[in-house]
Amino acid sequence: MTTLFYSNSKKVISVFLFSILFICSCKHKTDFNSLRAISYSEEIAPIISSNCSASGCHGSANYEEFSLSTYDQLIDGGISAGSPNSSELYNSLISLGDDVMPKKPFKALTEKQIQLIYVWIGQGAKNN
Repeated sequence: MTTLFYSNSKKVISVFLFSILFICSCKHKTDFNSLRAISYSEEIAPIISSNCSASGCHGSANYEEFSLSTYDQLIDGGISAGSPNSSELYNSLISLGDDVMPKKPFKALTEKQIQLIYVWIGQGAKNN
């Protein structure tokens, strides 16, 4: 029981520290155009389909609130193209507590997946 508590506490602390470091590092304007172009079809769509819509949460059938099955639905679901920090999708991925997505028992996205989404939104959330 103690090991489980320690393991969960360690995860919460890690997420908290990552969030603080990430937020603090974003005080400067990021030049998204200097970064490698992120492809929606090759990088973002697979993340969304395997973590958000495949679970049934935001899929084409039996979805919660809105579907994320297509590019247009993803954009309508809370993307502010060019502004990741203003995008509901990005904020739900880095949120702590009950608002974080995907919800338990589903596995959280990796830091790399979240960074890809962040850069993709910052680059204009293009359907490429």
